[in-house]
This record gives sequence, C-alpha cells and structure tokens, in this order.
Amino acid sequence: MIYRLISAFASLFALCGAALAQPPVEQFAQLPDMQLATLSPSGEKLAYFTNYRGIRALAVSNLETGEAQVADMSNVDPRFLRWADDRVLLVSASVNEEIPGIRGSVDISSSFSIDTDRGMRARQLLRDNDDLAFNFGLGRIIGVDPESGDVLIPAYSDDRSYDLYAADPLSRRARRIARGRNTTQDWILNANGEPVARNDMSEQREEQVLAVRRGDEWETVSQTEDVNRPAFSAVGLLPDGNIAITTTFRGDEDSQRRSLYAMSMQTGGITEALFSHETYDLGGVLVDPYTNVVSGVTYDDEFTRHIWFDEELGNWQASLEAAFPGMIVRITSWTRDRTKMTLQVEGPRQAPMVYLFDAENLGVSLAGSQYGVLGATPLPERMHIHYPARDGEQIPAYMTLPEGEGPFPTVILPHGGPAARDIGGYDYLAHFFASRGYAVLQPNFRGSSGYGYRWQAAGHGGWGTGIMQHDVTDGLEAMVDAGYSDPERVCIVGWSYGGYAALAGAAFTPDLYQCAVAIAPATDLPEMVNFVRDRSGRNHWSYEFWREFMDGDANAEGNATLIAVSPSRNAENINIPVLLIHGEADNIVPIRQSEVMERALERANVDVEFIALEDGDHSLTNQAMRERLLTEMESFLATHLND
Repeated sequence: MIYRLISAFASLFALCGAALAQPPVEQFAQLPDMQLATLSPSGEKLAYFTNYRGIRALAVSNLETGEAQVADMSNVDPRFLRWADDRVLLVSASVNEEIPGIRGSVDISSSFSIDTDRGMRARQLLRDNDDLAFNFGLGRIIGVDPESGDVLIPAYSDDRSYDLYAADPLSRRARRIARGRNTTQDWILNANGEPVARNDMSEQREEQVLAVRRGDEWETVSQTEDVNRPAFSAVGLLPDGNIAITTTFRGDEDSQRRSLYAMSMQTGGITEALFSHETYDLGGVLVDPYTNVVSGVTYDDEFTRHIWFDEELGNWQASLEAAFPGMIVRITSWTRDRTKMTLQVEGPRQAPMVYLFDAENLGVSLAGSQYGVLGATPLPERMHIHYPARDGEQIPAYMTLPEGEGPFPTVILPHGGPAARDIGGYDYLAHFFASRGYAVLQPNFRGSSGYGYRWQAAGHGGWGTGIMQHDVTDGLEAMVDAGYSDPERVCIVGWSYGGYAALAGAAFTPDLYQCAVAIAPATDLPEMVNFVRDRSGRNHWSYEFWREFMDGDANAEGNATLIAVSPSRNAENINIPVLLIHGEADNIVPIRQSEVMERALERANVDVEFIALEDGDHSLTNQAMRERLLTEMESFLATHLND
C-alpha cells in the first residue's frame, strides 16, 4: 500500500537516470541542513540541527502551524538531540578547550535544555553544582524521568564517584538519585527512569562488575577478573527485564564478532544471543526513548541494516524498504503513540533526504534534504566490490566511477580509524572526487572494524610496510588490471589514519603514485603513541590498544618498529608532490604531526605544501574549512594528475 502513497516522489529518484552533473564545491562542503531530525512526543514539532545562513543552528518547526524557531549553535559542536516532552528539547554539545596539565586540547561536553515555548531559551544543566567535581562529559544524557520530566545525567561527584543526577530542565535544580563508584561506567534505567543496574570497570584491579539494584542495596551478579579493558558493555534493558550487553568472544573462532546478548538480572549469566551475524559485527543498539527498552540493532554489510526486535517497528521497516527500492531507509524517531515517524533515505547515487511518515494514514511527505539541492542531484554510483589481495584474501571495498570510459585518473581513498570502515551510501569525498572525473577506491583493508575481531586483529603491526598497506596497494593493482585506473595518474588521499596510509604509500611504494594528500595524518608513530600515553596514562587500556595496533605487541619496548614505518622518519624515500592539511585545534591527532612531516619533506627536497587551518578540529566541522579543503584538493589533483 505504501508503494502507491509515495509515487509522488518517484520523480526525485528518477533523476538518478539523468546525465550526471558536476555540483559546485560548496554543495559538497556544506554542513547538513537537516541533521538528527527528531519528532516531539506528540508529533506537533520537529527539531533538527541545520546550517542557517552559514552557521550551525538548532531549528524547531511546528508541523501544525508552520512556524519555525532557530537558536544559534555556532560556538559549540552539537552531538545529541531528544525531547524531554513537547515543550522542552534536550541538546548535548561540546567545545574544544585546553586544560592545564593535559597534553593538547580536549572536548568538554555539556547538556542543555531548550524551552521551545519561551523563544528557545537555553539552560545549561548541572551548571555550578557544588556536589560535582570537574567533569569532561556532562553532555551524556541517558534518560528522562517520565513523571517529573527530570533529565538523567551521570557525573563525577566531589568524592570522585560516578553518580546519577536528575536535573530539572526548566530550572537549575538538580539532585543525586543514585551513588556509584569511581569505577562506574554505565547506568541502566527502566521505563520509569529508575537506575536498575550499574556497570563498573577497574583497570587497577583488572576487574569488571555488573551490579543490580535490590531495593536500597546493590548486588553483584557478574564479576569478570583479569581484564584490563571492558569485557562487555551494558546497553539497556530487554522487554523481559534482563540486561542487553555487547561483547566479542575472542577465544572462539566462530564467535569473534561483536554481538548482542541477554544477561540475566538474577544470575549474571548470558542466557541467549540476541543478535550475532556470521560475517559482520554488531553496529549500533536501538533503544526506545519512551521505554528505555532495547528495540533493535544495526549492522553494516554493503549498507547499514536495521534489525528490529520490536515487531511493529520491524514491520514498518520492511514496508518502507520495499517502498524505497534500492535505497537505505532508517527510521530515526517516532512519536509516543508511533503514529508518526521520521525517515532518513539515501542511496549509492543520492545524498540523504528526510521524510515524515504518517503511519495512520499511510502517507509520506518530504521534510527536506540534508544537503540542500545536492539531494536531488544525480551522483556517480558508489558500488560495493571485492578484489583479491596478494595472499588470496578477498578485500571488500567501494568503487565510484565517473562518467565515460576508463582508464580514469584515480584517487585511492583509505579510511581513517583505522578501526573503522567505509559504508555504502552517500560519501561527500568519494562523490566529490568522482564528480570531478576521478575513479575512487575505498578499501576496507584488514585492520578495519565491522568484519569481526579476526579481520581487525590481522592488521595489528601491519602499518606502513605490512598487511594493512599491502591491501591498499593491491586495490590499486586490481583497479589497473580491470581497466578502471590509469597507472600513470594516481593520487593516494586520506584523513587521519587514511592520511598516514597516504604518506606511507608515498614513502614505501614510491613508484605507484603521482601525488599524495594527507589530512590530519599521524606521521611520527613513536611521538603519536607517546601522545596517547600522556593523555590517558601508561596503564590505561587505550595506550595498550594503540601500542598493539601499531607495533603488533601491546607490551613492546622501544620504538624501532614504529620508527621504521613512520613516514616522517622515511621522508627521503618520497619523490612525489605532497599536500598536508591539518586543523590547528585537532585534539585527536595534534598538528605537530604534520609540522614534523613538513620539515622532514623539506629536508628531503620534496615538493610539499602545508595548509594549517585556524581553529580547525580533527573533522573540520566548519563549512568554510571544508570548502577550502575541497578547493585545495581539486586544484592539487588537477595539477598533478590531469594531462
């Protein structure tokens, strides 16, 4: 039935059969016009982050009257959006600041309530509370008390225990409703907003504990010992009252994928696997904001897939996917009575669009495009492919081809992370390059996440001259052999770890590429791992993780292996032009990494250009910065790849 109701929008998707356009740089660089679109509980209002006259803003539209309100968010980076009720909107946002005693700058998050009945009046929650210690993460909203409307936020108190606070969103009043420990990491709430379970992790004692509330007491039901990092995460309640946890069982070859399990509230034992895929890791966990019950999960194969445990939502998901064939459909919010929903729809050739779905009348209406007119512009198709590595393994990847006949000038675009992966759908970098006439390859090389622990662990110690870089190199060879890529016109481009891979390609396979672009790259691995150590501490699991990933041995002593695969320490091997771009306020990979690389390249007489972006963070979440980024790369590629 929904097929008939959305026929009015068929012309939008028919555009994909038209000749491809070359949209201007600013369309690819723009920040989303509709991000995190969320319906109020009654469905009267729609809230979303938007790009308002060139600045980031929060918008609230009254769907009944058509009136709209906008609040300036240009000084913060908004991360989270939900309604407390039909009047009050909750926002989590962060700012980047330098803190004495901490190396580099850090993100500090806060929670705000927005009174939509009083001109979008904003209040910062838990501000100036005498009970609290200094907190980096007060933007973590985990629920709302359905009776009082209080916002539930975990925070470190002045005695360093990680407690749960209830903040009145219309005043500055707050109260502590549960006391945790200094090792507490997660709180689990029931439908009434009451804490029913607590997850504690002590790195010092190498112990993880799950405790459940029995009246006024907390009882340990699960205790995992000899762990120096969390063995599992508690993510919410299940309809039967037990707890949903995520974990990866690394000892069993058949179970080395992140999965969702049910843990008994009575015994702490795992009772069943709720979701475990034979190939892919669990992606995200979907929780009903009105009940705090785990309602489904996501995972990524070619695209992001939604699996709903909730039968009603599952039925709607299936119907909507059938109504938008070939597209990726996400149900992103719904009203309390589930009569209205918001949808995000995108595809391999189309930027995301936002729709309103009326479940009572089976009607769909277009709310807007996340990227303005780009949503109605036919783009080159991002195709999911596999290619053979030198050891015979099949490497999953995405290939985007421009119009015309190959071989094409080519951009090899390894992702960041490296414990991340590329996913199908709209990708502003890949679609931008392809719209400019370049073939684009995005390999999910070994070391990527999403394909199970074995695939990710295969990349440990494989940086630069090992398997992670070999998989990227083999992707280029496959593109050339298939006739898609001109081997004399190839540039390797990457961001973060991808920036490292771009420079490693230039340093360790110098004859393959004609140029390299590195955005926010790690270039000196000993210095980078020391940066992580200084930020988190030598005994913190994150330092061990990065040491293991880079060196192959979590307990490695010395830096010989890291020096050998650091592009800045091997700059004399590079004989192609290099473009470095880095934000000065990057708190993930400090700009010093690019500064060191620039000096090394200059000493080696390599043609290098370095662009430092003032106030730029790791993701360059600013439209002007992204326009500069794309403009500089377009010019650089045209200079070095085009005849």
